[in-house]
Amino acid sequence: MAAIYNEIGKRYTLGRRTDPKIAAQIHTTLSDAESVLNVGAGTGSYEPAHIAVSAVEPSEAMIKQRTKVSAPIMQAQAESLPFEDDSFSHCMTVLSMHHWENREKAFSEIKRVTRNRFIAVTWDPDSDPFWLTRDYFPEVHDIDKQIFPSLTEFNTSFTRIDVSILRIPADCADGFLGAYWRRPEAYLDELVRANISTFSKIRKLNEGLAQLSSDIESGVWESRNEAILNSAYFDAGYRIVIAELAGGRSA
Repeated sequence: MAAIYNEIGKRYTLGRRTDPKIAAQIHTTLSDAESVLNVGAGTGSYEPAHIAVSAVEPSEAMIKQRTKVSAPIMQAQAESLPFEDDSFSHCMTVLSMHHWENREKAFSEIKRVTRNRFIAVTWDPDSDPFWLTRDYFPEVHDIDKQIFPSLTEFNTSFTRIDVSILRIPADCADGFLGAYWRRPEAYLDELVRANISTFSKIRKLNEGLAQLSSDIESGVWESRNEAILNSAYFDAGYRIVIAELAGGRSA
């Protein structure tokens, strides 16, 4: 993970930031937390201000973009957390797990240092593609299906999980892949794409951009996606997974 974000993450805070409506959905799951570890913490988005938070992040470029009010952070990998057993009541991660080199080992480490609950914001590879990856960049959907953890993987690693839809607001301020579902022109912006990791991996970028641009200009995109134009929220396949830990290491 460190290598890719040392390159594509240099301007991360220009396009990626905390969206308050998404933060509310995440923070609800942390309402009873005494302490939180944020794994793959990046620049600090979605870290709750009212709870003691510690963070780990492998990318130096991302760490340098954290503000003075961000939680204290250590440069470390999810697979080797520099903390004692049962150090935190809760652990969280936001759109980070698809970059981990060994999720089985990372999950084991999370269970070792966490007593009560692990909250993961992720994308479900069994979900259907939305219009961006269905009509213009199917290569992105194919890549993400390979790198994101399935819900079966969570069930294998944890004794009990609960899954809910992460509802993406139409005016989402955080520029991840599904954020601009009602603002198609945003994907034509190089800065937007630079802060979405999968765009750095695809081969047919220009073809997809040209088709999207043409369809926006001609009205084809609007006609094809009329059903979502007045929606306030959208399900783009993102999920909040809550794993209950039965006493940390025994989970």
